[in-house]
Amino acid sequence: MAGMWKTSGIWLAAVTMAAGHLEDKPHPRLWLPQSAEAALARKIATDPLAARLQGAALAVAERVLTERTCRHEIPDGKRLLGESRRALHNIMHAGWAWRMGGGDKYRARVIAELEAACAMPDWNPSHFLDTAEMATAVATGYDWLYPSLTTAQRAMCEQAIIDKALKPAKGIYDKGGWWSKPGNNWSQVCGAGIALAAAAVAGHDQGLSEELFGRGVKLVTGCAKFYEPDGMYPEGPGYWQYGTNFHVMLLAACPGLDWPVEDTPILRKAGDSIMQLTSPSRMTFNFADAGAGHEAPSAAQCWLATHYQDGPQAREVREHLTQALDLGKGRISGDRYFPLAVLWLPAAATAGPAPPTAAVFGGDQAVAMFRTGWDADATWLAIKGGTPTTNHSHMDVGSFVYDSHGIRWLHDLGSDNYNMPDYFGNKRWTYFRLQNRSHNTLEIAGQLQNARSKPCPIIDSTLTGNPLAAAFDLSDAYAGAAAKVVRRARFDSRSGTVRIEDEITAPTGVVVWRAFTDAAAEVHDDQVILRKNGQQLSLRRIGGAGTWSLADAKPPTATENPNKGFRAVVLTVPQAAKISLVVEIRP
Repeated sequence: MAGMWKTSGIWLAAVTMAAGHLEDKPHPRLWLPQSAEAALARKIATDPLAARLQGAALAVAERVLTERTCRHEIPDGKRLLGESRRALHNIMHAGWAWRMGGGDKYRARVIAELEAACAMPDWNPSHFLDTAEMATAVATGYDWLYPSLTTAQRAMCEQAIIDKALKPAKGIYDKGGWWSKPGNNWSQVCGAGIALAAAAVAGHDQGLSEELFGRGVKLVTGCAKFYEPDGMYPEGPGYWQYGTNFHVMLLAACPGLDWPVEDTPILRKAGDSIMQLTSPSRMTFNFADAGAGHEAPSAAQCWLATHYQDGPQAREVREHLTQALDLGKGRISGDRYFPLAVLWLPAAATAGPAPPTAAVFGGDQAVAMFRTGWDADATWLAIKGGTPTTNHSHMDVGSFVYDSHGIRWLHDLGSDNYNMPDYFGNKRWTYFRLQNRSHNTLEIAGQLQNARSKPCPIIDSTLTGNPLAAAFDLSDAYAGAAAKVVRRARFDSRSGTVRIEDEITAPTGVVVWRAFTDAAAEVHDDQVILRKNGQQLSLRRIGGAGTWSLADAKPPTATENPNKGFRAVVLTVPQAAKISLVVEIRP
């Protein structure tokens, strides 16, 4: 499958070759043509995991029957996005249930959502993510229900997509709007959402679809550069999921539409990165603007494992989905496109050996991950270099998270409220959760990290044997605070014990080492003991000067997240010409 797409690389030639093909495709066109239904039914009948996932998806569809439809509500004065996502969630699940033979009640529920979406005065094109997701929602319902819709219902959807999505998108493309060139997750979501909508209404689209679908494919495939050189997404795992799910939804639609598109093998490495970024407890290393909830593998992860026939990815996708179902007693906290995970679930026969227990990734946000194994109770460390300059990034250069016995002991606090004043502007570095003072890293001489730092790279790594290790040159992040800063992590591959070793040359003031936890904490001379869920963890200073203390994680202003339940474990080291700071973390 990995070689299924071939192209000359000349986009205009590809568009010319494909011209007229979209409107000739029968409905349903998107992802699940009628000809594929029998194979999907066999998959659900013969694969117990597929059957369980189908049951979970249908349970969500049943709940959708009693939930409200989307509304034109912009509660923060900027975003309709919550309502667009509601529409996509409701249509995807109820439409899936109807496609799977669930009965007319699901069809009626999709139509109710379509009517609510199409009746809106607009889909908030000033925040175009809202438009793209609503366009995807309406396109999915229109396409999947097309044979059963009345002429008036079809016309309603077609006109709404044309007026509220395709025409505004064309205007942005024609003017060279910022997301119309590969820049960040917006390019993936907007490019894919509009392209999928264009494909759905091709033939009833006032001549827009071929152009906008081609432009969307060109834009989204150009976004493959985000994952270079080896798969790590610069905006963190939360936006990996957002951008990659839309990226994959478009790529997955292209073969069925006979649209030529170049295969992008870097996406296979993207699947490796999100797999390694996920801890044994199914929490990610949530650097940048991301949360760290317990996540089930996404539709994108299923597609990547299946498309590239990647045995280790298939193994982990299936095992983590099984774990999520077991913990949820048959229910799963899936996303709005969860039914596509059922469709793209890798077959049990493709599952291969366990992935490696150590991995490093370069790029703007260099990250290393180590674990004692791939079972749910394994010990796991993730640590990064990187830079605050990329989209959604924090001053988290040098930060790490640590899991053991199924517990997240040392946390990244995550993002804060995007609607706080200038969250993405001039006040960004005034907010506590975005500073190095709120991450598991260093503060030197009371200074914030360099907001314009170049990417701080991995300079050395050991990925086999014992201990496993990675070193990062953090010097540029601490420009003006120290002459040189190198942070090294050594991970005992048997016990999970970690040593975080910092070499700091010519610091201009006191060095503060911090780590954030929600565990109970006590200071005992040269160590701190953490206790949670009947388990214990110790942090011990190995040699050298320094004093342990505990500090509140409360931010300086009332508008920020209060970080309730969290505290900082702090090691304060006096200024010296050169500091060698070693902290051992022992589960």
